[in-house]
Amino acid sequence: MKILLTSLALAAVATLLPGCATRESGAKLTYETSPAGATLYEGGQSLGVAPVMRHYNADAAGGQIRTPEVTAVWPSGARASFWTFLKVGDDNVTTIARPDKAPNLQADLDNALKFQSAEDRLKEQNRRDIARSSARCQAQQQGGVVAGIDDCK
Repeated sequence: MKILLTSLALAAVATLLPGCATRESGAKLTYETSPAGATLYEGGQSLGVAPVMRHYNADAAGGQIRTPEVTAVWPSGARASFWTFLKVGDDNVTTIARPDKAPNLQADLDNALKFQSAEDRLKEQNRRDIARSSARCQAQQQGGVVAGIDDCK
């Protein structure tokens, strides 16, 4: 009797497990802007300054996902909106471009420089962090190796 109950319990668990498997339930979309530095809005709510990654859930049928309209607003007041269709499992990037004929382009280009500089600083910091964690730098920091390249500080 114990063997029968154990077998039934294992069969029940095995039947339930496939339903618990991780499945894609939506799609990701990262919004960038050109020039950089626009604030993004979705449904009247600020998402922050681009780039912003959003996850959109699929409906029960699991078909295409229609994204809500996202509006990019630059410091000059220029605006551009975007929406699209995604497939479940997508991980896409889109760039919302400033309208060509919008006034005060220079204000938006000047603002973009702040974001470019911050991005460059982050890339340089990441490069230094990678160099510092390398075997060469660790040996150099322990005094075991003298190298012609000293980017470990």
